[in-house]
Amino acid sequence: MFEELKDKASDLMENENVKEVVEKATEFISSEKGKEVIETVKEKAEEFIKDKFGK
Repeated sequence: MFEELKDKASDLMENENVKEVVEKATEFISSEKGKEVIETVKEKAEEFIKDKFGK
């Protein structure tokens, strides 16, 4: 199953639109704003998990 997923991912990366989206997402994640967004999402996810599943 893992090999099948790797093959599908490899095929997707040959698509120019997918390549462009991945490149832009990678650039955004590396930026200061992207890091802030990731940290905020992480904090919200942790709060949600605590609220739903925590004590």
